[in-house]
Amino acid sequence: MSQSKRRNTTVIEKDDWRLQNDVEHLKKAAIHPTDGEELCRHTPHLKRCEFCFQPVQDTPHQRWFVPEDLSGCICEECYNDFKDDFEWKELDGWDLNDDAESGETSP
Repeated sequence: MSQSKRRNTTVIEKDDWRLQNDVEHLKKAAIHPTDGEELCRHTPHLKRCEFCFQPVQDTPHQRWFVPEDLSGCICEECYNDFKDDFEWKELDGWDLNDDAESGETSP
C-alpha cells in the first residue's frame, strides 16, 4: 500500500494513562470543534484537556473539541487518539459566544 493511501491510525492501549481520568461521561458524545481563543473568552471554566490536562491557550491556532453540554474539552491530539474508541459524533463548529451567553448547548 502506498504511503499516501495508508491511514494514520493510533493504537491506544487499555492502560493508557490518559484513560485513568474520569472520562466515561464523554462516551458517544456529540462533539463540536472550536479553538482556544473561543474557549478562553466564552467558557473560562474549561481550562485543560479532560484526558491529558494540556492547558487551553488563548489562540485561534489551538484546536479543541467540546461536547454539547460544555462539560469539558478535549485537545486535538487526544480527540484524534480516542475518537473511534469513544464513538464521538463530530458536529459542525459553532461560536461558543452565542451558546455560553444564552445558556443553550447546541448551535
